[in-house]
This record gives sequence, C-alpha cells and structure tokens, in this order.
Amino acid sequence: MRIRSTKPEFWRSSRIASVGWDARLVLKGLESYVDDNGVGKDDLALIVGDVFPRDMLANPRDTLARVSEAISDLHQAGLIHRYEVDGTELLYISFWEDVQRIDKPGKGRFPRPDGTFDYKASVIRESVANPRESVAPGTGEQGNRGTGDFYSPSKSQSSSNRARVSTDAIHVPEMTRKLAARRGVNNIRSVVDAIVRHTGVTVDANGALQVALWILDKAKTAPSAPQRYVTGAITKNPLEVQQFIHENALGVA
Repeated sequence: MRIRSTKPEFWRSSRIASVGWDARLVLKGLESYVDDNGVGKDDLALIVGDVFPRDMLANPRDTLARVSEAISDLHQAGLIHRYEVDGTELLYISFWEDVQRIDKPGKGRFPRPDGTFDYKASVIRESVANPRESVAPGTGEQGNRGTGDFYSPSKSQSSSNRARVSTDAIHVPEMTRKLAARRGVNNIRSVVDAIVRHTGVTVDANGALQVALWILDKAKTAPSAPQRYVTGAITKNPLEVQQFIHENALGVA
C-alpha cells in the first residue's frame, strides 16, 4: 500500500458523485493499492486483503460482494479500466497522472492498456483524461486548487443514458449491416453503444463496423458468439479500442 493524496476536485466531481459511497471509498483504496503507474492486479482477494483486511476477517462474504460490486460500478462509470495482459487480469485507474502527482515514481510491474510502464509515459493519457480542459493555465500538473474536475469526461464523452438515446437513432447503411452480419455482428447499434459508453468516443455505424472487424481479426480463434465477443472486448479493453479509433480517425463530433 502506498501514500496517496486527494485533491479537492474529487469531492466536487459530478462523475464521482454518479457512483455510490462504497465505490468512492473503494476507489480511494485502489489508489493506494496500485503501482505508481496506476496499474494493479484485478484480483478481488488481493484488493480486499490490502484495502479492507479487518472487514475481511469480520465478514468476508459481505466484504467481497460489496467490493466486487463497487469495482464493477467504477468500471461502468469509466473511473477504472479492466483488461488482460498475457493471462493476467489488470485494472488501471483513469485520469491517473492528473489525480496523483508522484515526485519519485517507481517503475510499474504491469503495463497500462497502451503498453507503457512508467508514470507519465502513457501515450494516450490526454485522450482519456483531457487534462488541458481541467488544468488552469500556469498551475502545472497540480491543477488549480479548488477548481476544475479531473474526473470529468471530455466533450466527446457521454453518459450511459445519453449514449443509449443517441444510438437508437443512428443510421445504419444497408451495406454496413450486411457486412457486419457476415461476421456474426447482427446489431451494429449495440457496438456503437458499447464504444460510446466505455471509450467516451462517438462513432457512426461504419466506424463501429471497422472496430468490430478489427477486434474479430485479432482473435486467436474465431469466437462462437461474435456479437458478444466484440462488445465484451470493448468493455474489457476500452483504452486499446479508443487508441484504434483515434489512430484511424473514426471518431465523429
């Protein structure tokens, strides 16, 4: 466990307020649990053992259930990212470099979703946290004390409810629908919805198709349920998907 700081923005953040009190407490615990690059093993037993050892002794079943639910809520809110590297399940705390200033960071044991290990080395940090909109001019990495919201989504990000409304009305060209169906993706709107909800980037039906085909082409073996496989991959590896979208200019305003 490591000593971490808490900025005033945490308590004022609308995104933090969107999750329950259990999730907020677990998030603060995770900040001490992860390495200096914001990454730790996504292992419930290890997390509870480090963060809530006394609760685990007193009431293990309830503690495990509450922490598991809290981590799921944090993931759904975009406050953490869950992914897998070489069979090891990991989690990465979003906006890490903006919410934690670490003067002498140690090298991370596990890679971030973009493959980097070191604090401040992430090549996709700005596209995730959008720090330029959060940090007041002249204040540097610490931000302007008492202002801004490091946990707020960028302009392209939407809440889950807004995402569902917007994807219901998107136009899916017939050719796009047919190409997706040939690969077993029968509901391209659900792919758009998953992308918006988990990466914070809006794409159209053709962009979602390219993401789906990219995910399927990367699979070591053909998945038995392509639709579920695609949306599951987006949910589990949102930063990798976001990077692909940006590199291929698939995002739309």
